Order: sequence, then C-alpha cells, then structure tokens
Amino acid sequence: MDAQQWMLQFKQVHEAAKKNGTDEKHRAMKEELARSLVQAQGLSVPEGQAHRKTFRIAQAWQLEVNGIYKCLTRDVSGGGFSALVPGNLSVGEEVQFSLRIGAGQEPVTGSASVVAAIKQAGNSRVSFTIVSMPKADVDRFEDAIYDCVLSRYAR
Repeated sequence: MDAQQWMLQFKQVHEAAKKNGTDEKHRAMKEELARSLVQAQGLSVPEGQAHRKTFRIAQAWQLEVNGIYKCLTRDVSGGGFSALVPGNLSVGEEVQFSLRIGAGQEPVTGSASVVAAIKQAGNSRVSFTIVSMPKADVDRFEDAIYDCVLSRYAR
C-alpha cells in the first residue's frame, strides 16, 4: 500500500472514530502517522510522551489568552501551540486559553504555560505547552489536528 492509499484508509477510520468512538485500530494508525510526521519534521519525542503530542502542523485558529489577548495560532500540536500575541507574556507564566478549532464548534479551553516568548514588531511570538484541558476537549483538539493533517495530505 502506498502512502496516499494509507492516508485515504486512515481518513475513513478517523471519520468513523469521530462518529462511533475511537478503537484500537484508530489509535494505532494515529500513532503511526504521528511517528512518520515527527520523523519528517526532525523532532525528538520526550521520554514517555506519545508521538501524537509532538508533531506540529501550521494552522491558524482563533485564540484568546486570559480573556484579553485575541490572536491566531501559527502552529499547533497535541501538546501545545504558538501564536503572535499582542501583549507581553513571560516564560513560565501560566495562562487560561480558549481556542476555536472549527466553524460551528465550541472552543476548547484549558490552561497553558509559556515556554518561549520572542518580541517581534508590536507582538510577541509565544509558544505554549498545554498544562490542563478537559478530557472531552483533549479528544476534540486531537481530532481537529488530525483533520488538518488529512485536509492537506489525503486527497
């Protein structure tokens, strides 16, 4: 099976899992795809962390930080996201976030910690790692990330 066929098969399994709940085949295929993306991106996976929390994908989603700053994400991963934030945040600072992952869907919410903040013209490029998120939001967030991957690679 070539890569395109595999992606189309994964797309079918992923869509079924979103309707009926995930199963072992879906989990295994998600991890296999994540492992390939991590390798292609030249990333390393921290000890004990799943590959699906590590790979990144460029995606602009509406982000609200601390109910104050409104901006768009630059990239997302299962473990965090980055954005150009129109304010000053410090490394180590914990924030509350709300992230719109698709039209017509409730945003996912949680807390995140600032892991990097680089000042740029009028903004800061800020990288966040997710500290906590309700379980239902974790699943929706992860599904949305895989939807982004599929929209780019499964044709």
